[in-house]
Amino acid sequence: MKKKIIIALICILVPIGALGCAGYAYMSDYVKTRFAPNTWVDGVYCTGYSPEVVNEALLMGLTPPTVTITDAAGEQYSFDLADADMSYDYSQSLNAYLRHQQEEGWVSQVGQTNNITTGKPYFQYDQAKVEEWWNSLPIVKAEAAEPVFEMKLEDGTYTLTNTLAGHLDVEKGLTEVENAITHGETEISLVDADCYFDYKLTAEQKKTEADYELLKDLEQCGLVYDMGAEKIVFDEKLMNSFIAKDSKGNPLKDESGNFYYDLEKADAYMEDLCEQYHTYGVERPFKTSRESGDIVMVKPGNFGTEIDVEAEKEFLRDILSNSRKRKLTTNHVPTYIHETLYHGLDDTGGTYVEVDKLEQKIYFYMNGELMVTSGVVTGNLRTRHDTYEGAFCIQGKYKNKVLRGPGYASFVRRWMPIYKAIGLHDANWRKEKEFGGDTYKRNGSHGCVNMPDNTTDIIFDNIEIGTAVFIFQ
Repeated sequence: MKKKIIIALICILVPIGALGCAGYAYMSDYVKTRFAPNTWVDGVYCTGYSPEVVNEALLMGLTPPTVTITDAAGEQYSFDLADADMSYDYSQSLNAYLRHQQEEGWVSQVGQTNNITTGKPYFQYDQAKVEEWWNSLPIVKAEAAEPVFEMKLEDGTYTLTNTLAGHLDVEKGLTEVENAITHGETEISLVDADCYFDYKLTAEQKKTEADYELLKDLEQCGLVYDMGAEKIVFDEKLMNSFIAKDSKGNPLKDESGNFYYDLEKADAYMEDLCEQYHTYGVERPFKTSRESGDIVMVKPGNFGTEIDVEAEKEFLRDILSNSRKRKLTTNHVPTYIHETLYHGLDDTGGTYVEVDKLEQKIYFYMNGELMVTSGVVTGNLRTRHDTYEGAFCIQGKYKNKVLRGPGYASFVRRWMPIYKAIGLHDANWRKEKEFGGDTYKRNGSHGCVNMPDNTTDIIFDNIEIGTAVFIFQ
């Protein structure tokens, strides 16, 4: 009986054992190319899959990054590494784990969960395309130009062009970009990577730099000439014009090796400046109030501006010879030999009286605005008492004055002398129709300008002593 039981057990166990051996052999062969049960790779269920299949699954949705570099000026340049044919591959780490699985044996892993972390994938890209992109950047192309260090006279002042500083080390920059890609970095600062350098100055360039600083010092001045309506600023351009130069415009040095001012040039400038404002004792063009807008030449009189040229030449020379004075902010009013109420190219300040003998009219302008216009009676042509022509000025203002001369004594309410015994005044002995007509030819004044009462009052009440009076034919 026992013998039969034993035989029966053997018949049962042998097939089971054979089946187990066959199953073990099958599984051992199976896990040589596939991951064991309960295996997860980076969160992806991989049981029964080959490394090739898992690799494809892991690469789904994985795209090459964009690399961005920032230059010293803060400009950014980006490059999509997909354009460099960048590709990824996890095969190396997956196959390594598969070998580990075989070494450990699949049986030992039954009943447990195997979580695998692959880490960074292996990648490759076309370095030539990255280099091509790098060489196309403007900051790289700019380095092809030779650095410049040059001083020159430009637009009336000295300039120094210096491009020796802040150059990009092209080779180092490319190396930094490639290193960043290798380490998976997408942001590269060329400044932080120390990719910039400066060219060293040569001995000749150091000399040029020193000369430039000396010349720029000579261009510095705080002087402002106060000409009234105009302010003449002695800026770099003007000061540069005083620096001594040869026929080619190169700055000259004295025996001590210092740059210097050409004082004769400064004198010539001052003479020209004073001449622009010289209106005393010379004819001046004057635009009349006639409908035609005629421009006449007004003869010289006692009105006008004249600057003391010699005094101003001496003043400027003193400024140029003293560095401390030259750099101080100085508002200088020139010394006048003859002066008007208003300083400037328009020495009337827009306030003046205009007497047109031809049309027998008078106009009074105040700050450029016409205050009054009226007919007048000027000097008697028949008796040769013609009114003087010229640029005069109001020399006084008097009320209730008796004007006396050979054979006459006339009372006037308002008297404004302009030159010798000639002036502007009312003439209440005249009828209204006499003003502005031909009366002056046969019954004119003794040389004064006769005006109606209302005209006289407006002018007298608003005019200042020193105001210009232009009388012309």
